[in-house]
Amino acid sequence: MPKKAVLMVYLFLFQLSFAAIAASVDLTGTWETKYSFGPIEQSTTANIQQVKDNLVGSYTVESSTRSGGSGIIFGTVEGDEVLANFLSVEGSLMKIALADLRIEDENTLKGSYHYVDTQNQVITGDFEATRV
Repeated sequence: MPKKAVLMVYLFLFQLSFAAIAASVDLTGTWETKYSFGPIEQSTTANIQQVKDNLVGSYTVESSTRSGGSGIIFGTVEGDEVLANFLSVEGSLMKIALADLRIEDENTLKGSYHYVDTQNQVITGDFEATRV
């Protein structure tokens, strides 16, 4: 068999084994992430329950500049891909953020967040969540 074909078979098997590991991971539990919005340091602790391919839960936010917030999480899991929506209401403001993640291993999620602030500015960045 040509070297290129052997390499392709190995790559396919590697991807297949990673997808099998990701599919067997249950994301139920407590997760934490730390991130920055410019000079503002924040950390989020999320308590998630996975029900089949769906996620539900709640989260709290601690910030270096203001009192913390909280909200609900809902999302989906498909293979090693996770989409999670974070929804909170502060006074008359409703805030929502989207996290687009990949399961790295049973205790690590990596991806990006997308958030629209109160001035309708889109804030996006990379982050990592770890199981606590």
